[in-house]
Order: sequence, then structure tokens, then C-alpha cells
Amino acid sequence: MSELDGLRSKYFVSRVDGRDGVNGDKANARYFVLDYVNDPYARAALDAYADACEIGLPQLAADLRRALQDTRISPGYHRR
Repeated sequence: MSELDGLRSKYFVSRVDGRDGVNGDKANARYFVLDYVNDPYARAALDAYADACEIGLPQLAADLRRALQDTRISPGYHRR
């Protein structure tokens, strides 16, 4: 294991609606990016998120499950 395996900033992410901008209602938002095509851990996390939001956001849960079904883990995946 190396320090590259830990939580660190790798991406710049912002909302397309601008709500996470300086004066937006989500100005302090933080995001966690998942590559659910190439990372089996991300797939498991996305599946768990779908389970967690099923009652309050059933359409989102269905969309996430469909996205997982529509993709398969890349055969060449490996951890660094």
C-alpha cells in the first residue's frame, strides 16, 4: 500500500447548475468521484448507495442499478 491509495484530491468537480459556487446553497459541498466501470470497489459503493436511497429517491436508485447493469468491470483492472 502507498500514500496514493488514500483519500486525496484527484479531480475538479462542480455542479452544472452552479449551486456549489461561492454564493450557492451548496457552497461547501464536497464530492467523491467513483469510476464504476474500472473499479470493483466503486461498483460495490454505488450498489450500496442505491440501496440506501431506495425509499427516498426511488428513481435515482433505479437509475444507479441500471447504470451498473449496463456496464461490466474492465477485464484489465488492477490496483497500483
